[in-house]
Amino acid sequence: MTALRWPHGARAACAFTFDLDAETLWLARGVTEPVALSQGAFGVLEALPRILGLLRQADLVASFFVPAWVAEHCPDAVAAIVAAGHEVGCHGDVHERVSDLDEAAEEKILVRSLDVLTRVAGSRPVGYRAPAWQLSGRTLELLARHGFEYSSNMMDRLQPYLHPVTEGRRLVEIPVSWVLDDAPFFLFTGQRTIQPPGPVLQGWLTELDGITEVAGVTTFTFHPQLIGRPSRFACLRELVDHARHTPKLWVARLDQIAAHARAELG
Repeated sequence: MTALRWPHGARAACAFTFDLDAETLWLARGVTEPVALSQGAFGVLEALPRILGLLRQADLVASFFVPAWVAEHCPDAVAAIVAAGHEVGCHGDVHERVSDLDEAAEEKILVRSLDVLTRVAGSRPVGYRAPAWQLSGRTLELLARHGFEYSSNMMDRLQPYLHPVTEGRRLVEIPVSWVLDDAPFFLFTGQRTIQPPGPVLQGWLTELDGITEVAGVTTFTFHPQLIGRPSRFACLRELVDHARHTPKLWVARLDQIAAHARAELG
């Protein structure tokens, strides 16, 4: 596989991405208990403004994936994301498990997500991230049919690549990994131990350096309700600072990375 050349003489790329799930992470599982839902509200009310402030101070742009339910219930949050120059991408409706849906239901939710985010964010999303990174066997075909530019769901490579032709435009894939996600470490389920942030940060820093060494793309995936807690936010600040000071590392939005990869790969 030919190595992708990065712009501006960069040797690798990095993206800070955020899934603004809010209450949908619990609503999708039928949870309506107020205390549980308040964990999601924290992500919008407390964490998002601080995250946007950090990105502004660092002069970085990011990609935010927003369920349609969240966009409709928190339009001011989406407006703040857009006003700060960040990307808004599709992330389902109520964080439903795509792999459990039939084709008609999956397409209906995808169309609704596009319609709602286009209206609330003011422009049509070009990127898609499935809730919990779970695709059906037809998801990629549906994305191509509905004009998406990229997917950020697969975990098979370290560089972006083009999916085989299904119908319409070939999708760019910008790979992800659970090791670069905050949820496996910090999401409390009653069955999983919450990990201290220090060792997690060290793992993220080492992974970023390793992917940079092989000219890949480091796609961090954070959830405001998790990474926005003060001890973890301190880790995010240190991670952002490390990325900014890594020589020849291009930090960009996923739509920018996808556009560059498409131009390079044909």
